[in-house]
Parts: sequence; structure tokens; C-alpha cells
Amino acid sequence: MPAQKRLEGIKVQKQIHNIYMTLLPRQIASYVKSTSGQIIDDIRATEERLIESLAALNSITNHLFFRKYEPFGRTVPYALVCLLVEPILLCLVQAYVSPVRWTRYLFTYGAFYASLLSSIILYRLSPFHPLAKVPGPMMHKVSKLWSVWICWQGRQHTEFKAMHDKYGPVVRTGPNEISVVDPSAVNDVLGAGGLPKGKWYLARQDERAPSNLLTLTGEKHANRRESGIEGSMQMLSKNTMRSSPKVLRCSLKDPSPLGIAGGGMTLMLIISELPPTTFYLHSFDFMAEFVFGGGSDMLKEGKDKKEILELLEHHMITGALVAHIPWFFYLGNRIPRATEATLKMRAYAVEWVQTRLAKGAKVKDLWYHLTDEAAREKEEHPLMKEVVADALLAIVAGADTTSVALTNFFYMILKHPEHYQRVQEEVDRVYADGDATDVSKQSRLKYLSACLNPECFYPRTDDFVPSRWLSANNSDSDSEDHKRHNRKAFLSFSSGPANCVGKKLARQEMLMVISLLMQRFKFTFAQDFDWEQWPETMKDFFATSRGPLRVVARTKS
Repeated sequence: MPAQKRLEGIKVQKQIHNIYMTLLPRQIASYVKSTSGQIIDDIRATEERLIESLAALNSITNHLFFRKYEPFGRTVPYALVCLLVEPILLCLVQAYVSPVRWTRYLFTYGAFYASLLSSIILYRLSPFHPLAKVPGPMMHKVSKLWSVWICWQGRQHTEFKAMHDKYGPVVRTGPNEISVVDPSAVNDVLGAGGLPKGKWYLARQDERAPSNLLTLTGEKHANRRESGIEGSMQMLSKNTMRSSPKVLRCSLKDPSPLGIAGGGMTLMLIISELPPTTFYLHSFDFMAEFVFGGGSDMLKEGKDKKEILELLEHHMITGALVAHIPWFFYLGNRIPRATEATLKMRAYAVEWVQTRLAKGAKVKDLWYHLTDEAAREKEEHPLMKEVVADALLAIVAGADTTSVALTNFFYMILKHPEHYQRVQEEVDRVYADGDATDVSKQSRLKYLSACLNPECFYPRTDDFVPSRWLSANNSDSDSEDHKRHNRKAFLSFSSGPANCVGKKLARQEMLMVISLLMQRFKFTFAQDFDWEQWPETMKDFFATSRGPLRVVARTKS
């Protein structure tokens, strides 16, 4: 019995041993499997975090690179391709190292752009930015997109004034842009040896067209200006106003094209509106006469058949928007709809040039001097495409700005009848003989000139005070205002090497137009016109857009 029990015990031990030896490898294998799975998961998680960290690091590297070498012009597409392809390459690396769910790829893609955006914003708001100490709204410090939105609404003039009222004479209006309203900075910025033109101007240059004086910089600008338009303007200074009387007389003989005919000798003038009316039509006709010796009869016909002025406004708005984001201009030029106005204007310019060439050198207009048709004033003739570019610029710049100034002038004197009466008396006195085309007498139009100058000048920036522009010893001047009135801040025609070459021409044209019209008509606001709200219709797109100014003009006996 004892021996049998021992044998059974030994059998049981062997069975237990066999069972244990059978289960042990499975336990070990299971343990190893579970442990290795955890290790693999940890490795994959580490790899994913590494890829995401690499995406963030790569985006910061991109920010540092493009901050130093900002994309512009032809480099913009390459920069965009890099920013699109780089996160895709990171996702491909991630898929090769350890395939994961597609959501992880999206996370990696998002991490790249989130890190890039965060890096840009943090730097622009950080104390390390060169403009960190310049006050300004946070939204403007972060991005220029806010400025684009303001520009799109045409509120640049009001928003910038509000910012300066709040922050002072120097305001940060963009990540790398400041606005200055201190007259002492004029010479440092605009004077000889001042700052070069920024990309705000360069963005307006269509690479498919030659540069004009607006977009040229440095020595090229100086050479083109001296040998081109500026020299031509000087040659035309003695008989420069030959065109305006010719353009105006055709309308004063038959005034109906000036506006919408009313009863008898009364006319309803809409002197500021698009579709264009009186001053727009006159200014464009005048500049076409001055530059090409004719080719535009809008004022005589009473309308703009080719819708050129509407194209101009569209072109101005587009240029104003892309100027805030210069890198986008290169891409915008590839959008047919965006360049439609520019291409049409260029086609019209070519048409005017062909018409002018067919006429020959019968009239010594601006084209005559720019191209040296006399073949004696220049040793080297300028390129035809450059002359066309400058001639078109002269028409655009001269037509729009003059019409705006004339419109504002009539609004202000009609709003203030006492000033209207003073101007009327001065015109009647200076041109008692009736010849308001005599520019030699314009120097005697003191009060008219004072009314033509800007209203928004310190002190009393919201008041129309023509007397501030009169000499200090004049009985009409306010001596206290004169003590604080700084004429160096008068920059309607800019200053320095880039000042307006047509300043004298524009002023003579405006004084002549005003004198001729006030000799012939008596003006009042239309009865149904809400003139108090008219300033609210003004919009700033670099050039000024505004609503209709409805005026009744009655012919004098």
C-alpha cells in the first residue's frame, strides 16, 4: 500500500510537472507578446510625436526663412508650392515609418499650419519685433487682412484718423507698416535721400506692361522723370492751358451735356457720380486734349460711351486692395476677371496712340514732347512702350484727382454761402472783362485759392476756414490760427523727388474751370438733395469715390 501510494504520488507530480512545462512557454510567450505590443505602441506614439514635432519645427523654419526673404513677384508661386508640399512629404514619411489612421495624417498636416500661424502671430506681437514699441491696434499688428477689409469698405480715411486720434502721430497699421502724421518727418521720408518706395507701390506694377513713374524707384525714376514727363511739362508751361477753354467752350455754348436738362435756362447738374458726369467728363477730356491733342468728347456728348471712367474706378479699387497684400498681386494677375479693367485701359491707350500717330506733329501736346517729334530735343528717343505707360498715367492721374477736388470745392462753398459770395465777387472783379481763360490773372484769385486748399488742417480740422491760407497780415486771416498753422504739412501734391509733376497744370485747370463756371452759372443744392449726408458717401480707395452731388445751375442774365 505505501509503495503504491508513492507511485501514485510520483505520477501526480509528473503530471503536474508536464502541465507546468506545457503552460510555461505559453505564459512566457503571452507575456512577451503583450510586452512587445506595448513597446511597439510606445514606439509608434513616439514616432508620431516626433513627426508632429518635426512638422512644427519645419513650419517655424519656414517662418524664419520667409521673414528674411519675403516672397514677391515671380517667387510667390514657388513659396506657395513649398508650403503646400512640405506637410505632404511629412505625411508620406509618417506613412512609411508606421502606417496609421488617416486622421493622424490630418493632424500632422494641421500641426504644420497651426505652428506656422502661431509662430507668425507670436513674433509680430512679441517684444522682439522691430516695431514692437510702436502703438497700434492688435489686429493690425497681426495681419494686413484687416486693412484689406477696411479698404474694401472704403473706410481708410476715417479708420486711420481714428487710430491717430487714439494712439498719436505714429501708429502701427500693419505687421511691418507705420503711419506718420508728423510734418517734421516729411523730409526724412519723402525728401531727397529719403526712404525708397515700398511694395505698396510696386504691387501695382503689372509685369506684362512697362513701368511708369508711379512704380519706378531710385535712379530709374529720377532719369525717366527728368527726361520725360517733367521736362515735357516745363516745355508746355507757357501755353499749357490751351486745352481747357477748348473743352469747356463746347459745353458752355450748349450747356445741356453738362447735366440733365431742366426747364428754361436751369440745369440739374450731377457733378460727382459714376456713371460719370460733369467734372469727370471735363477732366478726362481735358487730359486727353493735353496728352494726345484730343480723342475724347465725353463732355460734348454728355456721356462716357466706352465706360472708361468706370473701368478706372474698378482699376483703382483693385490696386488699392492688392497694395495691402503685395505678394497676392502676382497671383491676381493670373485671374482674367481681376485684370479685365487693366487690359481694357491698355487697349484704349494703344488706340489713342495710334490715332495720335496718324495726326502727326500738328499740335505740341505732351505726346509731342515725350516722343520728341521735332527730333531735336533728345539725343536718344525713349521706348514707345514707356511713353505709352507715362501718357496713360498722366491721363488717369490728372482726370480723377482734379474732378474730386472740383467736386469738393463746390460742395464746401455751397455749404457755406458766405464763402460762395466772396469767391463770386473775386471772380467778377478779377475777370471784369469776361475772359476767365487768362491764366496770368490767376495769382489775384487769393480767396478762391484759399477755398480750394484742404479743409482738414490743424487747428480746427473739421472746420472750413479759408482764411487760414491767406497771408498773416491779411485782414481776413486769423492771427491765432496762423501761429499754429504749419504749411509744411500741405502735401496734396506730395513732396520731394516723387511730387506731382502736374501740380501747376492741375491748379491752373481748376482755377480756370471754377472761374468760367461761376461767370456763367449760379449754383445751389437741389431741393431734394440731402447735402448734409453727402460726405458720408465718400470712400477711399487711394483715389476717392463718392456719391452724386446734385446741384442746380441757373444761367446768369
